[in-house]
Amino acid sequence: MTRNASTYDGDVTLNGSERPPVELRDPADVFVGGASVAGDLTVQNAEYVFTHAPVTDDAAVGDAAVETEIRGSLEDGYVQSVDGDVLLGDAEDVFVAADAADGAVSAPGAENVYAGDATPAAAPDDYDVSTFGWKQSGSATDPDTGVYAVGMAHDIDLTKVSSDVELYLVGHGHEVRVEGRGAAVSVHFVGYDNTVSVGPYLASSVETDTGFDNAVDADPYPAEDLVEMSRSEAYSNAGFGRRKVTFQEPADGDEWCPNCGKPAEAIIERHQMEAFFLFGWPLWTFERSTNPARECEHCSPNAIHAELSASERREIFD
Repeated sequence: MTRNASTYDGDVTLNGSERPPVELRDPADVFVGGASVAGDLTVQNAEYVFTHAPVTDDAAVGDAAVETEIRGSLEDGYVQSVDGDVLLGDAEDVFVAADAADGAVSAPGAENVYAGDATPAAAPDDYDVSTFGWKQSGSATDPDTGVYAVGMAHDIDLTKVSSDVELYLVGHGHEVRVEGRGAAVSVHFVGYDNTVSVGPYLASSVETDTGFDNAVDADPYPAEDLVEMSRSEAYSNAGFGRRKVTFQEPADGDEWCPNCGKPAEAIIERHQMEAFFLFGWPLWTFERSTNPARECEHCSPNAIHAELSASERREIFD
């Protein structure tokens, strides 16, 4: 068998023009997208392997079988489409998406393997934002599927999210921001140093974290959003004379809601007062609540609940 050797400098993308089996020799990081290898994938002597594919220690692709060898002063490698087997030799870090290879995935000689079990909710191209490569960016408004990102340092924004979405992030250095109301954000990490920022009106969960130093930063629910009537508004509306007023104020110091018992980010107190008012200010107080009722973003009737069903959320927003 004749081995075709090619020498490159810099980043290399395998996009289907190479005759398999293909070997990528001594690259830096390698990113393998979903449904990109129509055969077996062997990652040989890598420092770190991150994957959602089942991994064995036995080499599925041998060096002797290689027909196309790519070597040189390689930087990062991107496996987008290969019509057969792939051998990755002596890479630093390798990131393998779920369902990347039709055949077996093996990692003989790897120093560290982070393996998880997860299947994306859709095919890569069916996501609202699907990115591949180095320093990619994308955005979507009112998405209904989510994000599929493979590579390094992707910058992605989802806005006006009102349906549940999934973020499937493979690689490192990704930054994803999600804003919306009344929906849930499910996150899968395959790699390291990835950050997801989630707005306060969305629920979020990390379904799989196959790697390290990944984070979901969820903005706390603003307690002010639970307030129907502030103290200043109640006083202003009281006018002149003896009046009964009710108002709500954020409560500090509690991590658990005394009303529903759930851990809470926002807790308010409901106050009642009877006083004589002059120009919006209580001159004499006759009665006031000494043990005000409390409620949080989970039990307050003023909260947007991310745990509602899709049909219930539509009724709220319609």
